[in-house]
Amino acid sequence: MRRITVFFFILFITQLAKAQTWSPLDSMKLSLKNKPNIILGMDKRNSYVVGMPVNVFGIRVGYDYGKLALLGAFYSASTTKEGTENTYDYMILGAICEYHWYKTHRFRVYQTLQSGIGTVDIKETNNSTKEIQFTSKMILPIETGVTGNIRFLKYFGLTGGIGVRTSLTPNTYYTAPYYSFGIMVFTKDLLKDIRNFNK
Repeated sequence: MRRITVFFFILFITQLAKAQTWSPLDSMKLSLKNKPNIILGMDKRNSYVVGMPVNVFGIRVGYDYGKLALLGAFYSASTTKEGTENTYDYMILGAICEYHWYKTHRFRVYQTLQSGIGTVDIKETNNSTKEIQFTSKMILPIETGVTGNIRFLKYFGLTGGIGVRTSLTPNTYYTAPYYSFGIMVFTKDLLKDIRNFNK
């Protein structure tokens, strides 16, 4: 899994560096000169913890500069290992950088780099003594992924993405791929039309 994570990071850096006449790094610098739009939204990812499917829920807030978006986020996840009473509860604060490779009114493709810090509370039963053990560990996750959006109505669209994550702290069971798929609401356009309607 760590090899997959490294591959995605290398792919991202390679794409940043290979252009000669046009550099995404230049786009980022120019983007930061733009007046940003505020981003506020929910996030849900499907992933795995100790081999069990888990939903990772989050709320994100930040600024969209056009080609670049910078956000902060809070994520939580909880699961119980099948056949046991072992539980794993995560709470994570994250810093997110999004680069928009392709962006039009109807389509958008962007790559995410994210790092964070948080805790995982683990309750496990010792197989030998049957004693319940509680541990709380710090977690330092890093992740990257690619997401695409398609707008099919004025205010609604479809979104889907894939990615990988790993934790720099051992025995936190957070290293896994993730994927997402769902319906998104273009709140910026919706709120703009509501304000214009009320004038």
